[in-house]
Amino acid sequence: MSEESEAAVRGYDDGEPVPAGDAPVSAGALGPAATASADAAVNTGASGSAATVSPDAAAKTGGPGSAATVSPDAPATPGPMLLPPNPVFRFYRGGAGIDRFRGVEPGSGPGAPEDWVGSTTTSFGNDTEGLAALEDGRILRDVIAADPAAFLGAEHVAGLGSNPGLLVKLLDAGERLAVHFHPDRDFARQHLHSDFGKTEAWLILEAEPGAHMHLGLREPIDQQTLLRWVSEQNSEEMLEALNKVPVKAGDSLFVPAGTLHTIGEGITLIELQEPSDMSVVIEWRYAGVENGDENLKLGWDTILPAADLEAGVPIHIPAQKPQTDTSTQTRLLPPEADAYFRAQLLTVHDADPLELEPQFSILVGTGGELTIASDDHLAVGLTRGVAALLPYSAGRTTVSGNGTAIRCLPPASTESGARAW
Repeated sequence: MSEESEAAVRGYDDGEPVPAGDAPVSAGALGPAATASADAAVNTGASGSAATVSPDAAAKTGGPGSAATVSPDAPATPGPMLLPPNPVFRFYRGGAGIDRFRGVEPGSGPGAPEDWVGSTTTSFGNDTEGLAALEDGRILRDVIAADPAAFLGAEHVAGLGSNPGLLVKLLDAGERLAVHFHPDRDFARQHLHSDFGKTEAWLILEAEPGAHMHLGLREPIDQQTLLRWVSEQNSEEMLEALNKVPVKAGDSLFVPAGTLHTIGEGITLIELQEPSDMSVVIEWRYAGVENGDENLKLGWDTILPAADLEAGVPIHIPAQKPQTDTSTQTRLLPPEADAYFRAQLLTVHDADPLELEPQFSILVGTGGELTIASDDHLAVGLTRGVAALLPYSAGRTTVSGNGTAIRCLPPASTESGARAW
């Protein structure tokens, strides 16, 4: 196969059913903004932080900024809440794509290539970086720890404790990321004192023409070859050895721990992953990482056996055209992901609201205007680039309006392996 040839992908064609009976993914639904209803109840500011509520929604929604002053009759349990931006700076350039996604002038934001949405996870070697704050300044990790059953539900707490078991990111690659991989749970427990590895998935929001990933090996290699890559730093050889996967808005990809990969320049995405920050940077010279973080301070002899050296076909679910005018919840990831995280595309049409069962989740608006409401709690507005947290205690939640959102969920606790930590 030549360097320019594209990798074969395992996806779901137009004539092939999507797993678990879910509707197909709408082409571009994760990217271009949907047409908003003229009478949508809630508008969210272009910056992704301030919300303006129409008079029709005022009875249940706070004023600008969403979670306005709480009345004395407000419930003691947490309800839907907006999540402020939480930029995290990394070793690569980016951020303009996140600005565009949030509807602000590219380059006017913080300039961070990642935003850790509703994060209770810290960056590698740091005690506080990465932790998300709520609009009132409280740290979300501490708020959840104070009442984990309210936020996560008793079943989740019984199996997984007070950790949501999920990290959601906005990621904008202003340049190609270095070739790297992430260790799995078993390795992380043995060597890194962590219950979580870093299996991840990518939901493509925007992709420039010709944008692509490199994902998994085309042919198997041995440890000596991988160690030589680390020593020689031949970027061309590394990239040639990986599957080249073109992507577009609406595509989804699943990336098991251990998989060698890069994210290409000109791609903005939502990343779901296990709640850890462990990257083994094989292409360390290109990344400019030479302080020991490139091998998680374990040394190459210890860390390299955590890489998957077998050839593999990327798990890539291409965007598909919508087949219904009714509101839908569409599965975005394959069943293999369920033990780590889950994702749904919510497509909502006027006069056909969606009902969500109680479940901790993070919603990211991708187009149009939506209102998230639950009994006895203030409603919040969701537009493109705005994120909200739904705690378990919000109960049955209604999503109305005209638009789309990504719903990010923790692992399915009943699935094999979900309780592994």
